Amino acid sequence: MIIFSWYIFNRFSHAKVLGFYPVNTVTDTGLVIGIIGASSAANQQFDGFLHNGLLNKGFENKVISSGHPGAPTKLIYQNLYKEANKEHSSKFIIESRPRYCIVIGGINDAVSQLGSKYYAHHITQIIKTLLHYNIKPVIVSLPNIGIKEATDKMNFFNRYMNMAAAYFNNNGDLANIKAYRTRLQKKLAEEKLQDSIIMIDFDIVCAAYNKCPGLFADPIHLSAKGKEILCSVIANELALDIKGR
Repeated sequence: MIIFSWYIFNRFSHAKVLGFYPVNTVTDTGLVIGIIGASSAANQQFDGFLHNGLLNKGFENKVISSGHPGAPTKLIYQNLYKEANKEHSSKFIIESRPRYCIVIGGINDAVSQLGSKYYAHHITQIIKTLLHYNIKPVIVSLPNIGIKEATDKMNFFNRYMNMAAAYFNNNGDLANIKAYRTRLQKKLAEEKLQDSIIMIDFDIVCAAYNKCPGLFADPIHLSAKGKEILCSVIANELALDIKGR
């Protein structure tokens, strides 16, 4: 019971707000763009697509990324503060002083039914961290992934743990993307952060998992084509921002 209670607490508790650290590196005069997130940001999956998308618009650029497969937004936030010798540290993104940092996270929050408050809290802390270091956050909104399909593929324990969590966090409804998006927008309004970020509407890429054949490799991961299209949308928004809209 003690071990299970610790597991539940650790799974659903919010990260404490971490203290900022000094960064002494000189800002790169070129256009540097960071990407952080879970599995989507790992292994430079988006780097080439985004780099080429911006090149095609006339912007020389350098893309750096750090991904943590399976990580909820809590870990994505904490990874920004881990020392370089720690696994999944993304502190080097901050230390590289990019002009923008793209945040692709929250899918694991949604699939694991961690709650909209959990998601909004940690995305907000990520935003505040980036802004403190004069990095403009570019937040990719949660995609309408195949949550039910992903849940059906889980083992017995994980499936029913997530179904139980949905009763506490989303009135029993596994389809929680709208609730998570709404909660984040409310949190951003409360913190007066809407005008300090770029929000990428994923619905431009795909409004619903089952309506976009070829854009998903599985219920929760984009295919190469899906990544390319998302990066094209991001490149368009960055180009507009660089030009002052």
